[in-house]
Amino acid sequence: MENRLSINIIGIDQFTAAMDDNALQKARDEAIAADRCFSKGRLRDEFRMKPKPDAIPIKHYKNGYGREFGVYRIADCVPIRTIQQREPTEKQKRARAIMALKAKLRSNEALAGEIACAWLAEAPLFLDTETTGLDYNAQIIELALADAAGHVHFETKMKPTIPIEPDASAIHGIDEAALTSAPAWPEVVHRVKELVAGRTVVIFNAEFDSRMVYQTCSAFGESTDWWKTVETRCAMYLAAKAFGPTNRYGSISLETATSIAGISWTGSAHSATTDTLATVDLVNSIASYRRDIERQLSELEAT
Repeated sequence: MENRLSINIIGIDQFTAAMDDNALQKARDEAIAADRCFSKGRLRDEFRMKPKPDAIPIKHYKNGYGREFGVYRIADCVPIRTIQQREPTEKQKRARAIMALKAKLRSNEALAGEIACAWLAEAPLFLDTETTGLDYNAQIIELALADAAGHVHFETKMKPTIPIEPDASAIHGIDEAALTSAPAWPEVVHRVKELVAGRTVVIFNAEFDSRMVYQTCSAFGESTDWWKTVETRCAMYLAAKAFGPTNRYGSISLETATSIAGISWTGSAHSATTDTLATVDLVNSIASYRRDIERQLSELEAT
C-alpha cells in the first residue's frame, strides 16, 4: 500500500495531465459527432481548437455590444498545438548557472562569508570564557584560546574573588569546589596577554567577554590597558548577519547558529574550550560558504 501511494504521488502530475487530455478528446469527439458549432473563443477555451485556414463560419451573430462574430463547425477545426519548450543549450545553461551564483554572492550568508574570509586572513585567535554570572561584578572562572585551525593554545579554570551564582553554575557546571586548586587571574593573565598581543581575537559576543576581562582585571587590581589594544571581532553578529537574528536584540545564540550551519560540537556546550572550538568551526563554515560559491563561479567562467 505504501509503495503504491508513493508511485501515485510521484506520478500525480502525469496522471492529471493524461486525465485532462482524455476528457478533452472525449468532449471533442462528442461535439464532432453531434455536428456542433462554436465561436472561436469557445473553441479555444473549451476544446483547445481553432478553425482550419480555409474554414468558413456557417453563421454570424451579434454580441451584447453589437459586434458580429462567426461560429464554426467543430468538424472544420483542428487542435491548437502545444508549444514545446526548447531544451536550453549548454551555453544558456552555463549563463543561467553563472547568474544564479552571482545572485548567491549577494545573499546575507555570502556577504557574511566575505567578512569571515577577511577575519581568517588575519590569522586570528578565538576566545571564550565562563563566568561567575552576568552582572557588572561577575568574573572569569574559565578561559580558552584557540587558532583558526582548532588548535587550543590555552585553557584554564580560575579562582574568583566572589561566589559563583547558582544560575551560572547550572549552565556551565562549574562550582567553587572545582576551583579549589585553580590559579587566580593574576597567575594566568600574563600568558593571555602574550598570546593575544598583536592578534585579532574573534569572540562569540565580544562585548560580553571584553566586559568580563575588564571586570576580572579590576577585581584583582590588574591593568586593563593591554586589552584596550586588542582588535576583537564579534562572531555572534556575524552569525546573525549570515542566518538572521533570532531575538529582539538582533543577535543569535551559538547553539542556534551552529545548528543552522550543520556543525557538530566536540563536547558539551558552555565549556570555554568547547565553545571556543564551536566558534572556530562556525566562522570557518561561514567563510567556506563564500569560498565554495566563488570556486564554482570561477570554474564556470573559465570554461
